[in-house]
Amino acid sequence: MLGPLIWSLLNAAATVLIPFVLFIVFARTGDAWQVGSVGIAVSIVEILKTICPLGLYEILLRRETTPDEERASLGLLLVSGSVATIAYMAVIVLIGQYMTGFDAIVPILLLLAPKLLFDVASIQPQAALARQLTFRRLAMRTVIANVIAAAVGSGLAFLDHALGGLILYYLLQSALSFLLIVRGQNALVRPSIGITPLKILFRQAGYSSAVRLLAAINNYADTLVVSIFVSTSLVGTYNLSKRLETVLMSTSSSFSAIMYQPLFASRAVAERGRIVENAVRITSLLFGVPVIAFVSFQRDWIGWIFGSRWLDAAPICALLALSGLARIYGSIHGSLLSVSSRNGTLLIYVLCSTVVGLGAVVMYSSSGLIWVAAAIALKSWMFCLVSAYLTRRETEAMATLYFRHVLVPLLWFALIGIGAKQAVAAWSPAGLAGIPPSVLAIMLSAAATLASILVIYRRDLGRIIMAVRMKIARETPAPGVV
Repeated sequence: MLGPLIWSLLNAAATVLIPFVLFIVFARTGDAWQVGSVGIAVSIVEILKTICPLGLYEILLRRETTPDEERASLGLLLVSGSVATIAYMAVIVLIGQYMTGFDAIVPILLLLAPKLLFDVASIQPQAALARQLTFRRLAMRTVIANVIAAAVGSGLAFLDHALGGLILYYLLQSALSFLLIVRGQNALVRPSIGITPLKILFRQAGYSSAVRLLAAINNYADTLVVSIFVSTSLVGTYNLSKRLETVLMSTSSSFSAIMYQPLFASRAVAERGRIVENAVRITSLLFGVPVIAFVSFQRDWIGWIFGSRWLDAAPICALLALSGLARIYGSIHGSLLSVSSRNGTLLIYVLCSTVVGLGAVVMYSSSGLIWVAAAIALKSWMFCLVSAYLTRRETEAMATLYFRHVLVPLLWFALIGIGAKQAVAAWSPAGLAGIPPSVLAIMLSAAATLASILVIYRRDLGRIIMAVRMKIARETPAPGVV
């Protein structure tokens, strides 16, 4: 699992960290209302993408997929993607007629339209590569596309064209990802217009596509709902906070598509429980620790990264970061359900999550954004536990798994953060040797956290080191061998 993990991490870093760093640039150089407007446009793109049969991805991961099924799938994706692109343009123009300020940038927001078609068309070739477990190819195309798009977008931002840079980033990222995934890999087939080869796949593909539609609504519609109740500038504040949750949601999507779904689809039922357990432990280490560190020192991180004008968003960011962490855990179980012919169950699960989430947003929007964020975080953790229950037949003692590898370590790391702040406040409230007290508390917390990681995850780290050594030994020629 080490190889897939490394390439999934690289793919997630390119998918998440580069856009996040770029968002920081735009948050500092662009106007809040423009950032909020682009957030609305991207949410519309993501929702409209799901009217296309994206669920074909999970179906095309099957080892028995035929060339006729691939050709028919690509044809259907291209037709539906074209329709969705036209629908996006119509929706943007319509919103521009009624939303103050939005109308001024409608022409540039329309430039996002091709992004939708490129993203939809990428489904078939990406599934073809994932089916072959070519993790390296999938990761490298993401890295290259994001680096080039980020360089162009940030360049425009520093030239005082933040809005144009943000739009161009999204467009280039999708276009380059599509071109790189099909170039030289023979992953793209000649499309055909016909549904006969897909008839036997329609039921599970339909369920899976419906799951993606509801998941997109669940992930992005809250921004649109909030925009009904608050001003455009507050939408920008919420969008900034939502960005942290989106970073974690994008991470979960990356791991699902690149590692979890291909591994679950290619392994026997008896092996899946071990994969789930390892994935939960990895998530606590790689994502639980950073999220708890951010939540513990939320105002400090927000001030340093985004600037003091966004400090009021700190508690909202913290709550949505916790929500995003729950999404990563939940995606492990969702990936297993999606490739084990349980998309019907997954559909009901996502439908309930969406209804509860949007209902909470509508109910609490008038009370303030903090209440909205708290409701979303609570909902995410509740449904994470539900998803774990739905995969209980693969993993015995699921409650024990989450208690030992999620609740206990995350609470411990949270106590470390609280203890570090209390210790600095009691012993050195003015700082030490010119180091501000907030930085001192973070340094103390980081040292204690690192020591705890070395103790709690010593066996996991030992296995990783051993696997790396074995890989190096296999690739190193024996003495005297040229």
